[in-house]
Amino acid sequence: MGEKTEVYFLDEKNIAFVLEKVSASLNRGGICVIPTDTIYGIVAADCFTESVFRIYKIKKRSEDKPFIRLIGSLDNLAFYTARLLPKKLMAYWPGPLTVIFPGVRSETVSIRFPDDPFLNGLFCMLDHKALVAPSANISGEENIYESDRLIETFSGKVSTIVCLKKGLQKKRASTIIDISAGPVKLIREGDLTLDL
Repeated sequence: MGEKTEVYFLDEKNIAFVLEKVSASLNRGGICVIPTDTIYGIVAADCFTESVFRIYKIKKRSEDKPFIRLIGSLDNLAFYTARLLPKKLMAYWPGPLTVIFPGVRSETVSIRFPDDPFLNGLFCMLDHKALVAPSANISGEENIYESDRLIETFSGKVSTIVCLKKGLQKKRASTIIDISAGPVKLIREGDLTLDL
């Protein structure tokens, strides 16, 4: 693909600068690799359809496997689903919980409302646009936690890579539940244990 990739090592001293660079790229339809509250994600603003399809190619992922959406506000939910988050689950949002809802534009849609200072700042700079945010790895391969592997895998394929200077703590991906049809169903136990 041959794209010029900018690489940043994020810490508390350069967060405003890095947020400016990432938000500018995403607002132009760019694709970035960034840390989330769980693992590294490969992200694009959901409003840029071409960028979303490029992520499928970069990840070598089948287009029949929909991506998770990250939202920065509960107000974004209505764009994707008519269903509200059940009250008993409100305590887990924001947090590492992905919820599969009945979709407005598709049969189902997976949404997460993360709890992360970097992402919160990013959503503000994106005017609260939702992000498509699958894990930053090649489909079927292990999650990537090491900066050098992240850079090696995605350099030339994305506009920006943001690595945590202190390193990313190894966590599991988000817990996934399905509320699209009937009672709450646990799909994947991740970093969050639910009391259902």
